[in-house]
Amino acid sequence: MLQKRNASIPGDFVLFISGVPGVGKTTLSYELLKNYNAFRIIEETDLIREVLRGYNDYLLEEHDEFRVHKSSLPCITDHTHLLSFQEAKEQCRIMTKSFERIVSRQKRKHIPTIINGVHVVPEVLAEIAIDNIAFIDLYVSTEEALFIRLKGREPNSYMLKHIPFIFQTNLELLSSTKKMEHLYPKKFKVIDVSSASISEAIQEIQAFIQLECL
Repeated sequence: MLQKRNASIPGDFVLFISGVPGVGKTTLSYELLKNYNAFRIIEETDLIREVLRGYNDYLLEEHDEFRVHKSSLPCITDHTHLLSFQEAKEQCRIMTKSFERIVSRQKRKHIPTIINGVHVVPEVLAEIAIDNIAFIDLYVSTEEALFIRLKGREPNSYMLKHIPFIFQTNLELLSSTKKMEHLYPKKFKVIDVSSASISEAIQEIQAFIQLECL
């Protein structure tokens, strides 16, 4: 049974939700919002990446030393670029300070927050897993499950042509987060959404949140 809409949550609680496109990060984030209405959601992590790309462009235009040594700038991929697991790790590493600042602000203002995105890699962000910060990785166990989810979300999506590639990233992210879950079971959780209903997935997430907030 789901908790009531006004279920309490610590004011400084931050939940990161990771997973490849199509696993339901946004859907489940907004379902959580219905049950914990104190939550705020930050899902546009692509915006962080675009801001960083814009700053790189500014440096190239305004500073000669960066035009000469472009390789000294971090490589921020375009938001339409499908990420391998290693690329996702690198993007997350570059964005870590931005994530840290967001977390610090939300905790300081006592705004319980959900942060989700394909650039969230729990392993990379493990050092900020302090009090009332937790990580969930949503994954699928088969390529077929991923295809069904992506096709249902956007029937003509270009991603449908890259299911094996996306699924492989999904498996590597799962393996990485499972290792963290084994070490820190109250901080990291993997959830198989292949055949789970929204209600079932939310119940599993709620049980994990309660464990972290005890």
